[in-house]
Amino acid sequence: MQNLPVELQLQIASFLDVETILSLRKTCTSLSQFTHARSLWLSLMSRMPHALPWPRSESDTATLSSLQLEHMIKTAVRVEQIWLLPRKDSFLVQDRYDSDDTVGNSIPRIRHLAFIFDQYLLALGSEGKINLWKISDVFAPFAAEVVVTYASSTWYPSAYHLNAVGSVLAIVLTHVELIAARVLTISLDALNSSESGSPRLVTQGEFSIFPPQVIRAIDADLELALLSNTASSFDVVNWRTKAQATVALRANDPGDLWNGITAMRICGPYILVFRMHTVEAYPLPPHITFGVEERSDILPQLTFRFPHTMTYRRVSLTRNTCAEDDEPEIYELSALANDLFHGIFHFHVKLTVHPLPSLSVSPLGVRPMAITSPQFISATLPVDFPPPLALPVPFGTVQDTRTFVSVWALGDHGRRGVWVARSRTNMSRSVVAFTNPRDVSNTVGEARIWSNDSLQANDDPERPRLIDGQVIHNIPLRDDITVCAVSETTGKIALGSWAGSITMI
Repeated sequence: MQNLPVELQLQIASFLDVETILSLRKTCTSLSQFTHARSLWLSLMSRMPHALPWPRSESDTATLSSLQLEHMIKTAVRVEQIWLLPRKDSFLVQDRYDSDDTVGNSIPRIRHLAFIFDQYLLALGSEGKINLWKISDVFAPFAAEVVVTYASSTWYPSAYHLNAVGSVLAIVLTHVELIAARVLTISLDALNSSESGSPRLVTQGEFSIFPPQVIRAIDADLELALLSNTASSFDVVNWRTKAQATVALRANDPGDLWNGITAMRICGPYILVFRMHTVEAYPLPPHITFGVEERSDILPQLTFRFPHTMTYRRVSLTRNTCAEDDEPEIYELSALANDLFHGIFHFHVKLTVHPLPSLSVSPLGVRPMAITSPQFISATLPVDFPPPLALPVPFGTVQDTRTFVSVWALGDHGRRGVWVARSRTNMSRSVVAFTNPRDVSNTVGEARIWSNDSLQANDDPERPRLIDGQVIHNIPLRDDITVCAVSETTGKIALGSWAGSITMI
């Protein structure tokens, strides 16, 4: 092989796996040299998108050296190998709060958990507490160092957002009397620098709230907050200019009166609204911000309605991506949601702005888990009572036990996710992990599957795959997990309990 041209050697080596290439490096000096070639690791990256936590474009890898590419690929392969394996060790990041009302308080102590660029763990508490931990390397013994902490008795954190370049983390706080909101920011560049002094949360703006509303989301780049409290409208507020606009929600169906908002996200010139029965896109009011260019065309409102049997009361969203080309202008993200009577659904959302505005939702996977078997239902009824109508079973899959799913989360890029569940036959809660090996670009034609008739289709070869979740950890039943987060790059999972403890597995 040493007599072959270097270009041919690299071509042959690009078909080898990572472990073989590392073994080849130890054979001799000449072979060791070309295994450090940047082009070799770029070829490997293009051949293994399933192992990487997110697809890499040329612009993403242009500044990475050969050593950086090698480290990233080796880490991704290692995390993929251990992601679905049982985890025995856990690390207590934060203990439960010691107070007299821990049991009686109806509000969970941890409201939000999130990994920030896989380097930090952010926790927003219901009692005005904010903590940001710097987490250790991927395979090093876990350690958590608090780098930012904040506590207030009158201002409670509600939402957060990382700006597009990943340099500023914004957190919005709501006054305890729901009369005002305050936006704090922290520079992540300052955290990573070697300069002395503790990084601090800096107040960037305040705005009043009337009538009282819930802050659903914020955007650090556009300096916008999205608020709602009814199923009929939502408000958009610019916290720097104080400009405000009210947007009326669509109500084409009588059931939309109970079609509450579960999540919101700004995608370019649109506001993406996730509701219990629909996904909708509303044009961003032009006078609210100068961050979105003026458009000569009038953007329409867009709506996608789930089958009438579906009700999603909470949804976990990934970071949204945007096509880099000028044409077309497309925004994409993944979502994980749970329907009480059907189970876990993983779907892909595609919002096209140009050339023709459109909104599509394509299913990536489903895990039926909340269906009570007909045998169990019949056994609980009197003998002379007529058998009940069977509930619609997604894709012909029947579960013989009822499972309750308490929390679920996707990673930032939608390749890996978890949920926490308990079945009737189990005295502990199970942490279930799964991967999404499917390329979302191949799901464009699957939107037709979201129909009532196709939910029970067994012979449709293009129906969403069954999510192959694996139990990787069991936790005591007394630990009521209310929030969780996933780091796709490191493979770490954070679990927050009702009493305020945070555990890393």
